[in-house]
Amino acid sequence: MRSGTGRHRRPRQAPAIFVTAGAVGGALAMPLLATADAQAADAATWDRVAQCESGGVWSANSGNGFYGGLQLTQEMWDT
Repeated sequence: MRSGTGRHRRPRQAPAIFVTAGAVGGALAMPLLATADAQAADAATWDRVAQCESGGVWSANSGNGFYGGLQLTQEMWDT
């Protein structure tokens, strides 16, 4: 039996551009994976948002389907 006449081919190496792109993409993703934990806004920040949305009245019911200091709809709250 002669060598190299079989049905299976020798695996080819990936072109250098793909290897480089993979290495660069991985390097760009690493800082995103190492970011700090998310933190909720403090009460003062939410009060400033409510000031803009409802004049700072947390129990606001404007009669247009939006409620509370952040003027959310019931549908928005439920999701």
